[in-house]
Amino acid sequence: MINRDISWLSFNERVLQEAQNKDVPLIQRMRFLGIYSNNLDEFFRVRVATLIRFQNALETSNAELAQQTRSILEQIQSRVIQLHAIFYETYEQILFQLTQENIFIKNEKNLDEKQADFVRSYFLKEVESLITPLIISNVKKFPYLKDQSVYLFISFTKKSDKQHHALIELPTDYISRFIELPSENDQKNIIYLDDVIRYNMPYILSIFEPLDITSYIIKLTRDAELDLDDDFSASYYEKVTKSVSNRKKGKVVRFVYDREMPETQLDYIISNIKLSPSTNLIPGGRYHNFRDFMGFPNLGREDLCYAELPSIEHHSLNKKRPLLKQITESDILLQMPYHSFDIIIDIIREASIDPKVESIKMSLYRVAPKSKIIKALKNAARNGKQVYVVIELRARFDEEANLEWSKQLQDENIHIDFGLKGLKIHSKLLLIQRFSKGVLKNYSLISTGNFHEKTAKIYGDTALITSDERITNEVERVFQIFEKPYLSYTFEHLLIAPINLRKRLLELIDNEIKVTQSGGKGHIFIKINNLVDEGMINALLHAAQQGVEIKLLVRGVCSLVPIENITIRSIVGRFLEHSRVFWFGDETSGKLYLGSADLMTRNLDIRIEALTPIYDHNIRKELIAYLYLQWSDNQRARVIDSTLSNTMYTNGQAPLRSQTALYDLLR
Repeated sequence: MINRDISWLSFNERVLQEAQNKDVPLIQRMRFLGIYSNNLDEFFRVRVATLIRFQNALETSNAELAQQTRSILEQIQSRVIQLHAIFYETYEQILFQLTQENIFIKNEKNLDEKQADFVRSYFLKEVESLITPLIISNVKKFPYLKDQSVYLFISFTKKSDKQHHALIELPTDYISRFIELPSENDQKNIIYLDDVIRYNMPYILSIFEPLDITSYIIKLTRDAELDLDDDFSASYYEKVTKSVSNRKKGKVVRFVYDREMPETQLDYIISNIKLSPSTNLIPGGRYHNFRDFMGFPNLGREDLCYAELPSIEHHSLNKKRPLLKQITESDILLQMPYHSFDIIIDIIREASIDPKVESIKMSLYRVAPKSKIIKALKNAARNGKQVYVVIELRARFDEEANLEWSKQLQDENIHIDFGLKGLKIHSKLLLIQRFSKGVLKNYSLISTGNFHEKTAKIYGDTALITSDERITNEVERVFQIFEKPYLSYTFEHLLIAPINLRKRLLELIDNEIKVTQSGGKGHIFIKINNLVDEGMINALLHAAQQGVEIKLLVRGVCSLVPIENITIRSIVGRFLEHSRVFWFGDETSGKLYLGSADLMTRNLDIRIEALTPIYDHNIRKELIAYLYLQWSDNQRARVIDSTLSNTMYTNGQAPLRSQTALYDLLR
C-alpha cells in the first residue's frame, strides 16, 4: 500500500499541474497556485501535526514505529521541498506570461513617480491603521506568531550601528493582498500588499531614523487538531468552543521563510521561536501565503479566466409548478455546479409556506458564510414548521462558524442536536414530512456534497431528490438515530455507516466475484475522493485477482497499488470532483449508490454516512452515462500508478474534457 500522506502530496501535485497547464487560462493558473498552497497549509496543520504527535507519543513506548513515523516525516519534507521548487518555477513562468499580456507585478523598487505617490497615499489611507510594528528589542519575550498569518521580519540599524529587529503582520484579513496601480493605455499593474508596506518602511520606522532596512517574509503553521477531553460535566458546545480557542496556540509544525534571508537572521528567529528538530523548515521565495492567490483579481481580463458557465435549467423541473408535487411524480438527480443549488433552497422555501408540511429535518456539516440554507430554515420555523437540525460542530476549520450557526438556530426555537458521542455526522440529508390525503408522506434529498451554496458553484457533486418510500422512510430512520441513539436500527435499502455500510460494500464486491466465477463478467466502478481503508483495499485486490474488472476514479488519496484488472484515474480540473458513486454489476441489473462516504476507515466506522440506492430507471441511465463520460476524459485525467507519476491519460481519441462535456450534455 502507498502511504496516505505521500499519496496526498501526489494529489496536490496534480493541482500544481493545473497551474503549469497552458490550456488553463492564465489568471486561473495563478489561482491554482493559491489552491495548491491552501491545500498544503491544511495538510501541515492536520496530517503532519498528527504524525508529529504520533512520533512523540511513541518515542518511549515503540522505538521502531516511532522511527517509521520519523521516516515518513522526512519523506514529506523532502517531497514538499521538491514541489516548492516546481511551484516557484511555475510562478515565475506565469509572471513572465502575464507580462506578455501587458500585466505587470511591480514591487517597491520599480515604481514610477505616479505609482509611488499612489502607494504612499494608499498606505496612509488604507493600511497604516491596520498595522503596528512589534519592535522585538523593546520586549522581553519574543512575540507570539499566529498560525496562518504572514509576517515581515524587519532588520535595521540606528545611528549607533546597533541592529534592531521588528515584525509586521500583513493585515490580509482586512484588506486585499493585491492592489491595482495607476496604469496607462491597456497596461495593468499590480503591487502586493507586502511591497506597499516595504515601500513605506522608512516612514513606519521614522522614529528610529533607521538605516539599512531589510525585510523578509516568514510564515509558520501550527497544529490544528482539536483536543476534546472527556469532561462530560461540560456541554459539548462548551468543549468545542474551548478546543477551537486552544487550536490557535498549537505547536509549530512548519516554518516557511525567504531563502534569501541571511543565516544569522534565520538562526535568530528559529532560536527565539524554539522550533523543535521535527519542525519542517521550508525555504521559499520572496512571497508566502500563496493561498491568497485564490483571490487573484480578474483585472478586467475575462479572457484570461474561465468563461462563466450559467446554471442549467433542470430538464425534469418546471419552476411554475410546486416542487414537492413534481418530486412525487419522479425522482430528480441534481448535478452541481451545473444545476443551480437554488433548487434545494427553493424546496425548503416551498416547504416552509406549505400548510400541509409538518416538519423539516436536516443534517449540516458545512454551510456558506452567508447561508441561504440557514435563512430558509429560520423562515420555516417562523412559519410554524417543526424544524430539526443536526449540526456537526467538529467540521474541521468550520467549527467556529458552526458554533455560531447553532446559536442562531436555537434563538429561533429550532431543535438542535450536535450528533452522537464518538461519531462525526458527515451524511448530507434533508427530510420534509408533509400530509397528503391525511397520511404523512416523506420527501428526501441525499447528497454527496455539503449544503453550501458557495462550494456548490465549484464542487462537482450529485444529489438524489425522491419520495420513494423505500428510501425516504429509511432517511427518517437515520434522523431517529440522532434523536434516540439508544435504540437498535436496521436498514434494507440505505447503506449507513457505521451500521451496515462496510458489510454491504464487502457483500457487493463478493457478489461480483461470484458472477465472475460463474462465467459472467464481474464489474465494479467506484468514484470517490479517497481510498485508504485497508479492508476495502484488500477486498478490491482479491476481486481483481479473481477476474473482476475494476475501474476507480479517485480524486485525492489512493493507497491502493493497481494490479491486473484494476485501473485507477484521477480527474483534477476546473471543478473539484467531490461526488461519491458506487456501481456494482452491469448496466441493467447492477446496483448503483451515491452518497457522502469515501473508502476511509473513519467514513466506514466512526462517522454517520449515508449512501442511497438508485432505483429510478432514467436516473440510473443518467448516472452510468456520467461515469462513462468521466472515464473517457483524456484532458484532465491522470493515471494513478505505483510510482505516483501522475501521467496524463491519453487514448488517441478526440479531446474530451469531462466537466465541460457534462455541462453540454445536461443542457
